[in-house]
Amino acid sequence: MSGPVASTFGGLRLGCGGGPRDLPWYGHLRRVPLHPFLFAAYGVLYLYSQNLEEVLPVDVVAPVARGLLIALVATAILAVMYLGVRRGAIVATAIVAVYYGYGHVAEGLSDAGLGQRERLALAALVIGAAGLYALKAKESLPRVTSGLNIVALVLIAVVGSTIVPYEIQRAGREPIALASATTAQATGGRRPDIYFLIFDRYGSADSIERRFGLTDNEIYGWLRDRGFHVPANSHANYRATDFSLAATLNMQFLDNLTEDVGRTSGDRTPAHAMIANNAVGRFLKSQGYRYYQLGTWFAPTHNVTIADENLTVDSTSEFESVLNDTTILPTIERKLGAKDAKLTFFDRHREGTLFELRQLRRVSTAPSPKFVFAHILLPHDPYVFRADGSFLTEAQADATDERDAYAGQLVFANRQIKDIVGYLLSGPEESRPIVIMEGDEGPLACREVDCVGTSEDYLRIRLGNLVAMYLPGVDVDLSDTFTSVNTFRTVFREYFGADLPNLPDRSFTWPDNDHIYDFRDVTELVNGP
Repeated sequence: MSGPVASTFGGLRLGCGGGPRDLPWYGHLRRVPLHPFLFAAYGVLYLYSQNLEEVLPVDVVAPVARGLLIALVATAILAVMYLGVRRGAIVATAIVAVYYGYGHVAEGLSDAGLGQRERLALAALVIGAAGLYALKAKESLPRVTSGLNIVALVLIAVVGSTIVPYEIQRAGREPIALASATTAQATGGRRPDIYFLIFDRYGSADSIERRFGLTDNEIYGWLRDRGFHVPANSHANYRATDFSLAATLNMQFLDNLTEDVGRTSGDRTPAHAMIANNAVGRFLKSQGYRYYQLGTWFAPTHNVTIADENLTVDSTSEFESVLNDTTILPTIERKLGAKDAKLTFFDRHREGTLFELRQLRRVSTAPSPKFVFAHILLPHDPYVFRADGSFLTEAQADATDERDAYAGQLVFANRQIKDIVGYLLSGPEESRPIVIMEGDEGPLACREVDCVGTSEDYLRIRLGNLVAMYLPGVDVDLSDTFTSVNTFRTVFREYFGADLPNLPDRSFTWPDNDHIYDFRDVTELVNGP
């Protein structure tokens, strides 16, 4: 018998002389180097696939576009340098892989004893090896090109198998029903400015004492002495920022999310949508208020759709910030001492907080009436401030006992609260604004943000929050067990004549991050003696 043996099956040639190599698409994979672009897209889509419950498709459009542009520029330049597109593309893929993959492997390399210098040298070695191969490659070049294309396509398919079904399921949901904005009109002639200031993870006195043993925090009494209503046993309605703010800003519990999304879900974006288009803001805008949003790196408050002005330290979303931190770029910039190096997450936390504090003072001079919602990440970790306001480096923060780090940042937060109260309430009482200072939740009950407990001690730490309301010109009593869902029900009832009786002061938890709408009422536990 001479020549290769072949057979057919459904028209597809099989055997020694046939197979995928005879198909047109395989020839394209050998000739056309798609891999730099596919790996660039994968670098973004992989992170997206790991955070589907926190982000939306729109969040990845700009990062993917930038990644493809980087791949295009690199491929074009290297194709000229190596006198061939396929040769240049191999080096471009090495650069793209190192760029997006460095942060994902850096921790493991560090644990293996490789310092920053060695990790960068290894990255350079990978790119150098690709460059040397591209320079000398001959007969193997088509096989390597097709191999890289196939690997990249498989990786895209893997993340796509996670992303596509999830987004189909999300798109098939009924729209989340938003709370109706009350149509009440102001009963008096004056429409006071309203400041709603969230100090993230600022717990009640009981919460902070239980978690850190700190008993000398005098801010509660200090605020009472200046006319603030400070309930003795206040609690958040939910033990997470997004749920807590969604309830407060829509003046309702989140039972509708249980009905609309279901108990078996970890998708937090419906709650985020309730913050972005909240009932409180819609009502106040209908009354002629200008809505100022002072945001953070935290995506739900970074940019609020209905705000007239969103003020943040930069325009980078939380997703893009995390993506940037997983690349090699921050390491290179720090190594080179670049003055315009992009901020790390630790830096953004510090600079974003300082930016908000400056902007809050500036916005206070804007024309009235205005609604100012500021989400201030104090005393929320990472711990970036000492008590005197000086900065901790990331290494210093990691080496500091958590109790001491929290205590220092708490003292710094108290200094800012006193400063804010000083300038907001400096005028005569008849012209003073409504000032609401609340913690969205208490401090973490353990080091891990996702840890879940069911004990009374855990729940009283997580749900006990600061509530302090300055309500000029009205006489109102807040219950000792006041919860934040009634914050704006109280304000709109007292100042705008709205028919908004208080809801029961209830607090809720959920079993785990795959059942976040399976709310469990824990009111009796958190209100215990």
